[in-house]
This record gives sequence, C-alpha cells and structure tokens, in this order.
Amino acid sequence: MALNPDFTLCEASPDQMDEVMRVMEVAYRNDGIWKFVRENCDDEELHEWVMKWLAPRWTMPDITTYIITEKSSGKIIAWTALQFPWKWRTEKDAKFMTPEAKAVALNEVLPPILLKEMFLPALEEFWASLGESAKHGYNPEEDYHRKGTMVQPEFQRLGLGSVLTRVTNEIMDGNPARTWAPARPSSIKMFRNMGFKDIATQDSHLERWGGTREDSITYFVRRDP
Repeated sequence: MALNPDFTLCEASPDQMDEVMRVMEVAYRNDGIWKFVRENCDDEELHEWVMKWLAPRWTMPDITTYIITEKSSGKIIAWTALQFPWKWRTEKDAKFMTPEAKAVALNEVLPPILLKEMFLPALEEFWASLGESAKHGYNPEEDYHRKGTMVQPEFQRLGLGSVLTRVTNEIMDGNPARTWAPARPSSIKMFRNMGFKDIATQDSHLERWGGTREDSITYFVRRDP
C-alpha cells in the first residue's frame, strides 16, 4: 500500500519527540497492559514522566524515528522507530554508541521515580517486555530492533503501520541483518503479513485485573534477511 498523498513520511527531529511521545500516549491509551498502568494517572503528569524516563532512549544515536504527518494540519499521526545494529556505528560516525550509552540502553531496571497513581504490577509487565527479545537471541551489536509502532486512533486501519514497516524493511534489506519486534495483539497480523515470524510470547495474565486472555499476550517476532 502506497502512502496517501495527503500524508508525508520523514525522519523525526529531536525537537519533535514531545509530539511523538504524545502520539504514543494516545495510541496506547487502551492497550491491554498500558491501560492498567495509567488508568489512575493524570495525563499531563504521565506525559512528563514519559518524557523524563522513556523518551531519552528514543533520542539516543542508535535509534531513528520515522513519522507520518498529515499535510493539512501538520500533525504527526503515526510513527515507528528502528534501532540499528551497534556494529555499524563506528567511532567516526556521528551516531556512535559509546560504552556509556550502551550501558544505558541495556539497563532494564525500572525508573527510580514512579507516579504514585501508576499500577506497579502492570508497569512491571510492560517494562519486562522491553527487554524480552534478548532472552530469545536478540543481539544489539548485530541485529535491528523495532522500538514501537504507534498510530493515532482516528487514523488506524488505513495501512499506516504497514507503510512504516515497509520503509523499515527496505532499510534492513539494504543492509541485511535480523530484525526483532514486539507485537501486541492489535499489530501481530500486520507483522506476520510483512515477513516476521513468531519467536516467543510473554503472558501477562491480565485476567487477574479484569483484562482479557487475548490482551495478555505480547508476541516477539523476527524477520530474517
């Protein structure tokens, strides 16, 4: 599917990260896990927390974020991010990952400051999913990793996730390496259709909090060169 001419696609700049994260917050609002994390949180307080503890990872040298913007409004309506293999970021490269940066990227400990309204058990499930691929063979030195695919609710089901995935697939095919991605139930079909194979799952058992069996599963998929 080609991109609608009413939209444009480009790389995000650092000063667009606030809007990028706001798209994530809206797109993910009713996700089976995240809704338990945030349901008692004030939206602006949560956004401040996201910008302090999540957004900095997306601005590190190994990650490029690709955004789709609506021409008429200038608003970002969808995005995905791709983490590139560290072996290709040499010391001569402006996007070189220093040992200190790698240590930050590999840190899987929960942020030291949490909002008191956050539901900690659900946040622990969400946070665990961020590092799950490494348990099944993902190697940041050698492999790509998708770092989220978010679409504003009113623009969902227009194929924008597939457009973004096609763009990143083309990048990966140009410099072949394995590509890993987490996929929630809402996106697993798209990933499978775009050449990713199921590798593992994480079961968050959301029924214990009133969630569904379907929403409990996070899939971890891989596309091989």
